[in-house]
Amino acid sequence: MKCIYCNSDKNLTSSDIITYAITGAKLTKSFVCKTHNAFTNDNYEKKFVADLDCFRNHLGLTTRDGKTIQYKADLIVNGMEIRNAKLSNRGALFSPKSVVSGTDDQGNKTILAPMELIDKISDGKGQKVDLRDITWHKSFKSDYFLGFHSLHSIAKMAYEWYCYNNNIEEYKEEYTEIVNYILNKSDGDYVDIIVDGNYYYAIDKLSEIGTNSFFQYDDIDGYRYVVFDFWNTISYRIRMCKAPNMISLNSNSSFFNLFRYHIDGRKTQTSFGTISLDSNKKPILKSIKPEKIKQDTFQVFVNRINKIMTTIIFSIYSLKREVDEILSNLKKYDEKKISFARLIGYEENRTVFAIEIINQLYMNKERYDMNKSFNANMSIVLDLKDTTIKRTEYEKKQFIKELVYKDKEKELSDYLWKRVAFFYEVYENEIKLVY
Repeated sequence: MKCIYCNSDKNLTSSDIITYAITGAKLTKSFVCKTHNAFTNDNYEKKFVADLDCFRNHLGLTTRDGKTIQYKADLIVNGMEIRNAKLSNRGALFSPKSVVSGTDDQGNKTILAPMELIDKISDGKGQKVDLRDITWHKSFKSDYFLGFHSLHSIAKMAYEWYCYNNNIEEYKEEYTEIVNYILNKSDGDYVDIIVDGNYYYAIDKLSEIGTNSFFQYDDIDGYRYVVFDFWNTISYRIRMCKAPNMISLNSNSSFFNLFRYHIDGRKTQTSFGTISLDSNKKPILKSIKPEKIKQDTFQVFVNRINKIMTTIIFSIYSLKREVDEILSNLKKYDEKKISFARLIGYEENRTVFAIEIINQLYMNKERYDMNKSFNANMSIVLDLKDTTIKRTEYEKKQFIKELVYKDKEKELSDYLWKRVAFFYEVYENEIKLVY
């Protein structure tokens, strides 16, 4: 095996084919030398990943050592804006050890922390605020998805995935152009953005928010491409090389093997096809150069990207992580070590969402079929058409009111213990079905 960038057989390292920071499904291979592994990471991927920290946090991704991803956002507290505050989640604002700092409109440093800590820091001059009145907002730039660092990172992942999928274990001359682009030795139009509405309709049926999907195909221009659908938001088309099989270019229909890498660590595969109404007169997939995307076109992608912040993806594996955390906090709640607010993380969508799901499971336990998978059961129990649950802010608040009432009536602990216990029963059954 040699480096797929330079053919060196020295100091080969394990490369994250899909950058670890954007997926739960690890995909690695030792076919990149230490020099070029460091080059792509230091020159592209670090900046690409850092720009996406807010989205990564909401998707439930973590750092390599399992810690919550922090990001910078603007807070509005009692009408005052705290800019570039470093956050992890709203639950952190309840922690006595936590200090959130930023700057106000005049550039002065502003600190948000529990009152007892503020009194020590400010000699009693701190101002009280109600955590329920704190809002935050985060703006993102098109460069996060269409800029230099993102396009080169996308090209790197597509090329390495192509080599991985085709058992290529050395650098070949036919990949000179894409390799030179990745290594910043030359410029070129190697990465397009797919703007085909029919394609996105199809990919939305086959994938979900947070999933990275790949497939390769040959188009009528004589080139072979890799399509990288990133988090089910934007699909990139990356030119790999000349198409080796020209016969396939004369067909008016194409079938693709779609490889999906899910946020919860699963790896799945499916197939889909396209039929051209113009025979071979037009490219199979309509695309556009990133620099030519206009505001109205990018707004379509903005709407797709915003789904990340309004959608919570669940699987039994990702849900288990949330339930494990709920169980840990439930024990502390019973011991009166944490408050109700800390237990349910009422400003944290993922925690409240997990409680809603296990509640629905428990309420419908008589309908749960242990001979079927979790996803199959959830579709029946919750009457879902896919693996997402859409919930309004009003619905969330109403559910929290129910939990508040149970807390006051001393019923919450028993309520949660029963639901957690049934979920673990479901989880153990799922493991038996799978393995």
